[in-house]
Amino acid sequence: MAVAVILAVWLIMLTFLFHYAVLRWLSGSMARIPLSAGARIIAIVFAVLAAHIVEIGLYAVAYALGDGVLALGGFGGLAVTVPHDYFYFSIVSYTSLGLGDVFPTDHLRFITGVEALNGLLLITWSGSFIYIAMGRLWPWQT
Repeated sequence: MAVAVILAVWLIMLTFLFHYAVLRWLSGSMARIPLSAGARIIAIVFAVLAAHIVEIGLYAVAYALGDGVLALGGFGGLAVTVPHDYFYFSIVSYTSLGLGDVFPTDHLRFITGVEALNGLLLITWSGSFIYIAMGRLWPWQT
């Protein structure tokens, strides 16, 4: 269990620091790129989406390591055999969708719960950021 807790803490730190760096770049350095307000909003949304995909990928790698190398548990339900399966499970967990067609066992359950909480926080952080960007950039009609 200690290995799962340490891995979960590292994943939280990595994803939060990465997300912070992306949002910080979007709110600062991206301003140097000449874009219209509409194009800037679209770029922000796609950059935030790309950040989430990278974060989901980090968890997918952790599941693969936990399942194979670290022996923290496994998966029940549909077979998890290829990298795409770990990524699929990670997306379902990160977004708190939790379909249940694939489910973790043993200590991987802890990491899955942490990912759901982490994903919720990062998605809401992104939503707040996009809301603020829209308020500043969107040309509202009176």
